[in-house]
Amino acid sequence: MGKRLEKLESKLQGWMERANRGNHLLGFCALISFCGTISAAFPVTAVVIMGVLLAGRRWVTLSIACSLGSAIAGAIIVGVSHMLGYDEIHHLFPHLISPETWAEASKWIDDFGIWAIFVVGTSPLPQMPLLIFFGIVDDRILEAFVALFAGKLIKYTLVAWLSQHFPEKLSFFKRINGKIRSNQPQ
Repeated sequence: MGKRLEKLESKLQGWMERANRGNHLLGFCALISFCGTISAAFPVTAVVIMGVLLAGRRWVTLSIACSLGSAIAGAIIVGVSHMLGYDEIHHLFPHLISPETWAEASKWIDDFGIWAIFVVGTSPLPQMPLLIFFGIVDDRILEAFVALFAGKLIKYTLVAWLSQHFPEKLSFFKRINGKIRSNQPQ
């Protein structure tokens, strides 16, 4: 798994550098954020950090683009979950919905509703299970999108600001990959 993740990270970085040279970084970051959220294959926070290290002056618009891509993917997850319903999701993912997990997620959704999605969007907690559960029991896709967008916007703007203003604190990314080339002095 480690080598595949390393290859993915290297390819992602190369694609982002190419998109930055062609002035397509914002759209590419939104697309990659969408893909990362819909597949849960990699954290979107890494896309935000790498994007800001490549194009530091655009940290605000990068955080907006990544938030938008992630929120659209989250809304799709909610919508598809609602269309499939409990039985089909349980058939597709039998280990996802245990009775204990269902009870806990239902309690969160009953107690907090859309606010649960907002809170999970701002936090490092995994959002996929909550979005699936929410989609099963509720059909408010637009509200889920707005809550997720707002939560992700807060989270990614904070990450982008930290990446822009304290890049030396993120030098461990350079040591991990060794290839990040910033357009600004470090």
